[in-house]
Amino acid sequence: MPLLEISHSVKRFKDEAGQSHPVIDIDSFGLEEGEQVALKGPSGCGKTTFLHLISGILAVDEGSIQVADTDLSQLSEAGRDRFRAKNIGYVFQSFHLMRDYTCLENVELGMSFGPGADQKFARSLLERVGLEHRLDYRASALSVGQQQRVALARALANRPKLVLADEPTGSLDEENARVALSLIRELCQENGAALILATHDQRIVESFERQVDFAALNKASAANAGGLAQ
Repeated sequence: MPLLEISHSVKRFKDEAGQSHPVIDIDSFGLEEGEQVALKGPSGCGKTTFLHLISGILAVDEGSIQVADTDLSQLSEAGRDRFRAKNIGYVFQSFHLMRDYTCLENVELGMSFGPGADQKFARSLLERVGLEHRLDYRASALSVGQQQRVALARALANRPKLVLADEPTGSLDEENARVALSLIRELCQENGAALILATHDQRIVESFERQVDFAALNKASAANAGGLAQ
């Protein structure tokens, strides 16, 4: 069984007039354990919505999404939250750090939703991303590049089977983007996690062996172009 298997999955949103439209309509998609894939496509084609469905933040209206042999469509919202905490790491576009918490506290907080805080491992992750001298700095005092590194460490804190990264280099300059991309890929490989990285940057896409054109994968892309999805 693949790590991720998506079958005939549809997600609908309502427009301002109350009409329901499909924003995700995918016949099939799969990912093997440890595999890394670049999900390419312009803003508005539904990449973020797709990642939210895989992570269980959103639920499909039709079809199934199986991660590690668990069908997320059969779980309640609370059940999906629990499953995500234990099995999926997420690097959000805007990082979603607690600004008044330190680097170490942000990573430990992420752990608290899974198996529990492991300060030694949290420290080792922050050291691995080059923040060994910033452990006690509040997130609000960090540069954008440093915040991104904390977000990456937090995403890997519960040793997930799958990491989802949504435009993780979008707010970084070219040099920080290059370093961040290398860290994401290396850390996923070191920790045995598969990776789906969504991006509109063709240079990043070309660095991946497997590349997926999301606008082609998603049959509802025409509707997404109207602004219903992200």
